[in-house]
Amino acid sequence: MKTSYLFLLLIAISCNKQKKKNITVDITIESRIKDKEINVTHLKPTNKRLNEAVLLIHGASFPSELASGFCMDGFSWMDNLANVGYDVYALDFLGYGKSDRYDYMSDTVREEEQRGGGNEVIQDLDIAIKYILNELDITKVHLIGHSWGATVSGHYATLFPEKINKLILFAPFIQRNGSTDWSKTEALYEDLTPKKRIEQFISKIPKGQEMTLVKDVLDKWESKWLESDSTSKTRIPFSVRFPSAWEVDLYNCWNGNCFFNASKIKNSTLLIRGEWDTTFSFEDAEKLFAQLVNATSKRYVVIERSTHVLHLEKNRFALYDEVILFLKTK
Repeated sequence: MKTSYLFLLLIAISCNKQKKKNITVDITIESRIKDKEINVTHLKPTNKRLNEAVLLIHGASFPSELASGFCMDGFSWMDNLANVGYDVYALDFLGYGKSDRYDYMSDTVREEEQRGGGNEVIQDLDIAIKYILNELDITKVHLIGHSWGATVSGHYATLFPEKINKLILFAPFIQRNGSTDWSKTEALYEDLTPKKRIEQFISKIPKGQEMTLVKDVLDKWESKWLESDSTSKTRIPFSVRFPSAWEVDLYNCWNGNCFFNASKIKNSTLLIRGEWDTTFSFEDAEKLFAQLVNATSKRYVVIERSTHVLHLEKNRFALYDEVILFLKTK
């Protein structure tokens, strides 16, 4: 596939309130599907450049701008990494954020169009990584994935270990050998109100425990997520539309047929999760850590008093610190 690049669609100041501002650049790249483009956001280093790149991969329902790029108290996870000296990139898969939507999301289905499951979107992940390697003239990137994005990232690393330096799997879902009490979805996409998504976040906090979400998430995240979908206000109630292929992947993984096999990972790998996470549970983490038999090195970290969306919670700085420590460890 010939990949074309369209540069400088948007240049903006990041949310970092420090005196020295970080500059974000949005780049659109031809995706695996003809006439569809993916967006890669690049946040350049504030301090001395390390000549190393970090690529962040979002999860199932919300894009990079609402995840690693979301500003809380004037500071995002991307800012944190850029301030250390990394070239920080974040990819939006098709169907999310600043990337194009699948035709089926507007109820126009082309027979040849893919749904966007993990086995398919790794092609766009590879396109983004090839762009970064070429742009910076480097041979490897550090890859950080969250939730479904972590499962996709782990799978990618099993196929292209030579393109990955260090791998960070933040709350992935993995194979479980039982069966779910819910059926595989037939829907191509899901419409969800931001209010409902926040309620889902809160429902994962154990009863009797204090609120874990950051105030900016409670006050601003809903409207920002709504803005990320240009069609959100064409539906009543206003809602964000995103592909449901991730749910098919989750169903398959939790019914013994996961596309991701951690035993094939050869890269140095960090597993990290929130103490109260049930999607990537304690049992999942122990199992996955044991499966990393071919990893160059491996580390498992639990962040206390946090859930599956730790990067949007008060203890997020512990996540930031553990990731940087891992990246810097030789």
